[in-house]
Amino acid sequence: MCTTRDKINLKDNLLLHAALRYDYGKIQSSEYVDWFTSDIITEEGGSISENLQRASSLSRSFNSLVYSAGINYNLNKVQLKANLGKSFRMPIAKELAANGVNYHYFSYERGNADLSPEQSYQLDLGGIWEGGNWSLELSPFFNYFSNYIYLNPTSEHDYYYGAGNQVFQYTQSEVMRYGGEVQLGYQLLNNLRTELLGEYVYARQLSGDKIGYTLPFSPPPSLLLNLTWSPAIMQGLKATYISIDYRMTDKQHNIVPPEKKTPGYQVLNVQVGTQALLYKQPVQLSIQAQNLLNTYYLNHTSFYRLIELPEAGRNIILSIKTPLSK
Repeated sequence: MCTTRDKINLKDNLLLHAALRYDYGKIQSSEYVDWFTSDIITEEGGSISENLQRASSLSRSFNSLVYSAGINYNLNKVQLKANLGKSFRMPIAKELAANGVNYHYFSYERGNADLSPEQSYQLDLGGIWEGGNWSLELSPFFNYFSNYIYLNPTSEHDYYYGAGNQVFQYTQSEVMRYGGEVQLGYQLLNNLRTELLGEYVYARQLSGDKIGYTLPFSPPPSLLLNLTWSPAIMQGLKATYISIDYRMTDKQHNIVPPEKKTPGYQVLNVQVGTQALLYKQPVQLSIQAQNLLNTYYLNHTSFYRLIELPEAGRNIILSIKTPLSK
């Protein structure tokens, strides 16, 4: 990998920046055959025992020239930025050669030795405004992938190794994706602040077997309402806070067959923390109550959803942190 960067200050509040990079990579894998035999059903309905080949020999090399260019513009209360560029990602070994159960994701994965490098063109924008007690931050983006690599869900299930796990095949297609984040804040009092955070992503496949559909495990729109109180309650305690988060996640009905639709949900989290001195050492203490109302919900972006396993219920976390020094 070879990289060059440059920055140009046109004015005190105007900055141009650019980067150019050349990537080269090579992947090699060896053939692997099971040391044990498996019973295979023949077309005639009988069965034979074979040592299955799990991976074949593979040697692939990849290279690409990528670049980016951007601009930053800063005023007293407004900061604006824009960045345009091309990115490159070579397929990793499991995307090319996987053939087995992924026990972490409750799935059976098959690689694709013919995958080409993933290339993307992206436009990222950003804006920050602060005025009085208000603040607003916007981060929209747009991506175009000529050959996006992803795990495509199939209607097959593996009964030899995965006890019925769904089969996923690594594939690639032309993809358009856009979305963004918004963060709106208001300082109610000197020590009381509220924020609203929103996230939205839309993706659409423009080629391949699933043309017209989104990407698997696409996140649904969500809103997070936060209220944080930072009181000075006792001498000797610093950075004390009480924070409440109320997350609202929409249903996800924009799916890739044979994905299942996921209902929306709301989750309440509470956190209390402070910092104290213990023998002249700062100690950070916090206690969190995640999913305080013990809500049953499925996370559409989680592989646990494949086995209908919900996210954690009410969860209490006590945290104590202190730096170690002589």
